[in-house]
Amino acid sequence: MQAALLLLLILTGCDNRQQEDFLSAAFRPPEGFTRTDENGQVLSEDPDDWRVAPAFRGYLRFDPAYPNPYTGSGEVRVPFHVFSSLSGSLSIWAEDVEGRMRLLDEHPSLSQPGTYVFIFDPLVLTPERNLARLQGLHRLFVYRGNDLVSYGDLMIQAP
Repeated sequence: MQAALLLLLILTGCDNRQQEDFLSAAFRPPEGFTRTDENGQVLSEDPDDWRVAPAFRGYLRFDPAYPNPYTGSGEVRVPFHVFSSLSGSLSIWAEDVEGRMRLLDEHPSLSQPGTYVFIFDPLVLTPERNLARLQGLHRLFVYRGNDLVSYGDLMIQAP
């Protein structure tokens, strides 16, 4: 009985440590990005982009944002796959030019397995929709309620 309890505590500690490592990585400054074309084809991969939090592995998978880099025209898409129904919504956020977190898109109901897509215009991150003010690497965060589910980086650059 004690051995089983000790094993359970060790396994729980590993899960907590994995979650803590994931959160620590998510809130570091962005570094590198998965380069994609306008159709979502991966041209080069950043292994840190679009990982799924340990608590949500097996339930969700995220494809890289595209196009990445974003050059100021059109919208960015972040496809994701739901393998088992989830209660609540998923939302994608980024910090605007004034340092405030800004909602970019949301899927309020994920009760059915399937493929979904976040779609947003990164220019909403600056009040004057100024591409030059946004140039550089931006971290995107995906949340379910207050729980961080995934993150990835978007490069914004002038054409």
